[in-house]
Amino acid sequence: MTTAVIAASILGAAGAVHLYWAAGGRKGFDAAVPHVVGKRWFTPGKAVTFAVALALFALAALVLWRDGQIAPPAQLALPFEIARYGVPLMALVFLARAIGDFRHIGWSKRLRGSRFARLDDVLYAPLCLVLAICFAVVGMT
Repeated sequence: MTTAVIAASILGAAGAVHLYWAAGGRKGFDAAVPHVVGKRWFTPGKAVTFAVALALFALAALVLWRDGQIAPPAQLALPFEIARYGVPLMALVFLARAIGDFRHIGWSKRLRGSRFARLDDVLYAPLCLVLAICFAVVGMT
């Protein structure tokens, strides 16, 4: 399995979970949103959750495109520079997400004690670090 396939698999699985939530599923939803003083920091609607799912699927396609495993449909006529520069940029974005905002998300967060905070430390932030590494490796090839 290549680095790009690993990244695309993680992103595809995350996209599928977001589709489930966008369709009205609620299992795990509360643990996926940061909490402040026992309440959700924000509550994304179905449209936003669906948009996040699409973005995750697009990122999976981007990393596979940059790795040469797929190509966009000819009708789109997308320049390869999107993949050439987009993949390293996304490596930085995922690294920043893993590190966090020094308040609500990532390893630098100050707000702790919620289910989200625990999962962020052991699942969400580490996955973002793995994605950052995968995107960086694919971006350097």
